[in-house]
Amino acid sequence: MAGGPGSYLFGEEERKELLDVMESGYLFRYGSESDPQFKRKVATFEQEYAQRLGMPYCVATSSGTGALLCCLAALGIGPGDEVIVPGYTFIASISSIILSRAIPILAEIDESLTIDPKRICEKITPRTKAIMPVHMLGNPCDMDAIMDI
Repeated sequence: MAGGPGSYLFGEEERKELLDVMESGYLFRYGSESDPQFKRKVATFEQEYAQRLGMPYCVATSSGTGALLCCLAALGIGPGDEVIVPGYTFIASISSIILSRAIPILAEIDESLTIDPKRICEKITPRTKAIMPVHMLGNPCDMDAIMDI
């Protein structure tokens, strides 16, 4: 399937792997304590994906919200910390911050529908611990400018 921003591109290999997982009845790592084959599949995926990204680790999660919670926990984000997030985003961005007992700080977006780096600077306080950029509808954030901050 091909299309514009937000569309997905899958080949036959991806379809087969996805169907294998879906037909197993276990959609995340801990869904089956009794099926070592499934756990190996998840572990293999994590290792191969980490290698592809040039990273030492990768953790498969059952949702994007779960992934964001893992990221915030890994960064030590907690009660009273502020995380700057775009005002136009998916609910998981803000809910993961709240579930971490941190405070979401909304920054304006630009014409790309992503967080405006200039507006991020206006929101930084001594309690700011992170910026959570959100690439929206296939539009990437200006990560060079954000990383410079």
